[in-house]
Amino acid sequence: MDKVLEVLRLAWENLVDLSIFFFIALAIAAMVDLLYLDVVARRSFRKHGLLGVLFTTCLGAFSPFCSFTVIPLIRKLLRGGVPLSAVMSFWIASPAMDPPIFALTAKEIGLPLATARLIGALVLAMGAGIIILLVEKRGGFKDVLRPEKKPAVDERERHVAQNQVAVAAGGGGTTVLADAPTSTGGSSTCAADGSCAQDEDDDDGAPWWPQAKTSLQSKRNWRITGRNFLRDTVSLGKWLVFACVFEGVIRVYVPNGIITAILGGDKGWLAIPLAAVISIPLYLNGVGAIPIVGGLLAKGMAQGAAVTFLLAGSVTTIPAMVAVRSVVNNKVFALYLAFGMLGSILLGFLAQLLL
Repeated sequence: MDKVLEVLRLAWENLVDLSIFFFIALAIAAMVDLLYLDVVARRSFRKHGLLGVLFTTCLGAFSPFCSFTVIPLIRKLLRGGVPLSAVMSFWIASPAMDPPIFALTAKEIGLPLATARLIGALVLAMGAGIIILLVEKRGGFKDVLRPEKKPAVDERERHVAQNQVAVAAGGGGTTVLADAPTSTGGSSTCAADGSCAQDEDDDDGAPWWPQAKTSLQSKRNWRITGRNFLRDTVSLGKWLVFACVFEGVIRVYVPNGIITAILGGDKGWLAIPLAAVISIPLYLNGVGAIPIVGGLLAKGMAQGAAVTFLLAGSVTTIPAMVAVRSVVNNKVFALYLAFGMLGSILLGFLAQLLL
C-alpha cells in the first residue's frame, strides 16, 4: 500500500509540474484556431522547409517546453497542414535538451559530455527533420495524424459549408454569412476511420489578417474555440495523467541497481547499443538521468554509452512516447522511435571515438 501511495504522490507532483505548460499550450492552440495562425505556419514552413526544421530544432532544445506539454498545439498545427518534418525536429530536440539540463549535465558529469549531449540532440533532431523533409518533397507523409473516433472538423470548412447552403438558398444571388471568412485557408480530407490528411493545394493564398479579424468578431467562433479547448483538455489530458502515473510506477518498482548491473563495468563497444535498449524502460527524465549516468561512469561505463543513454532515453521516455503516440499514427510513431534509437547509437559510437 505504501508503494501505491508513493506512486500516486510522484504522479501528482509530476502532473502539477507539467500542467502549467500543458494549459499554456492549450490556450495557444485555441488562439491558433481562432486567429488562423495555422495558415501562417503552414505557408511559412512549406516555403522555408530547411529553415523551419532548424528553427523548430532550436526551439525544442532551448525552450522550457517539453514534448508532452505542447501536444495540443502540435496536434492543431499538424491538422492545419504544418509539415511533419518541422514537428519531428521539435519532438526529438525538446526532451533531450534545454538550458537547465545542459547546466546540470556540465556540473555533474563534465562539460565535454554536456557538450556532446547538446550537439547530439541538435544533430539527431536536425537529421530526422531533414530526412522527413526530403520524403515530403516527394509527396510523402500527407496523412500522419492518429485516427479519432470523432475527428475534429476545421471550422473554416464549416464556414464554407454554410456559405454553400446560403448560396443555394439564395438562388442566383450570393449570400455570405457575416461571420464566415471567404477563404478556407486550407482544408483537410478525412477518411472513414477518422484520419485526416491536409490538402496542400487547397490554400487559395488569401490574406491571413482579414480572416483572423473576422473570426475575432464572431461570437460563434469564440464559442467553438471554448468547446475545442474543453475537448482537447479531456482527450489529451488523459494521456498526460497516464504518462505521469506510469512514470511513477517505474520510479517506485524498478530498482536502479538493474541499470548498474547492465551498463556498469567495461563492456566495450557493446555498452552503446545496450545503453539504447535499457534506456527505453529505465530512463526517467532529463534531470534524473544525470546522477545515474555519473554513477555509471564512475563504475567504468564508456562515455559513448553515456551519450547514447542520455539521447535515446530522452526520446523513448514514457511521457515523450505517450506524447507522440497520442497525436500521430503508428507509422509515424515507429519512425520517431527508429530515429531516436538508431540515431543515438550512431552518435554514441562517434562520441566514443572523439571523447
